[in-house]
Amino acid sequence: MLLGINLLAVFATLLGGLLPTSRTLFSRNGIWRMFALRAGILLSVTFTEILPAAMEHAPTLAGWGALAAFLLFFIAGNFSMVDTCPEYLEECPVHFLGWAALAALCIHSFIDGFNLAISFSASAAAGSAVGLALTLHKIADGFTLTSLLRQSGYTSRQSLAGLAAVAVATPLGSLASAQGLPQMSPSLSALLLGFAGGSFLYISSADVLPRLHKTEDRASLVFFGAGMVAIAALQGISGG
Repeated sequence: MLLGINLLAVFATLLGGLLPTSRTLFSRNGIWRMFALRAGILLSVTFTEILPAAMEHAPTLAGWGALAAFLLFFIAGNFSMVDTCPEYLEECPVHFLGWAALAALCIHSFIDGFNLAISFSASAAAGSAVGLALTLHKIADGFTLTSLLRQSGYTSRQSLAGLAAVAVATPLGSLASAQGLPQMSPSLSALLLGFAGGSFLYISSADVLPRLHKTEDRASLVFFGAGMVAIAALQGISGG
């Protein structure tokens, strides 16, 4: 299943990257609502699957892992672009999409894949839910990345190369994580599950909270709730 989700994530990124020529498929409101759905999924699976599993191994290490992830993304966001979607939606004047930013985006994509594999160590339901949220994100990621690359003056060939690098980084992250999963000690499991949970908390919060202070979009609240309901249903089906 992990391999299938990674292949789907790569396909979703590349597909999204081909869509800037059909902009009507992705309005800004549509992308925001997709983010709200993803945030509902990620927050639900983080609080009900990922962090509880981490706490079973070593509560303190789980907390430090979550804090480390939150701090890492916060620091990275102060120096470089780490997610193209908010940059595109907010028309950010602070970050520039240069090669250093593209490298940061590849690292972020690698961490996405790494956390995906770690999530399966919590439960199959957790991994599947994270995979769904990841796929939703990758479609928007490919679209916004290609749009920003073109706005920044990159050629079509350079844009395609950047898109491919970001897409391939996700399965590489999963591969690196999966190779070490069978040998992980309980302490390391707690730390890495905590790191995954902290990553999801930061990403989800950054997706939805800033928008609350800019516009009223009740549909986003519905999509956020739908993500939570989807996880509850998945856990009910799987007996979690």
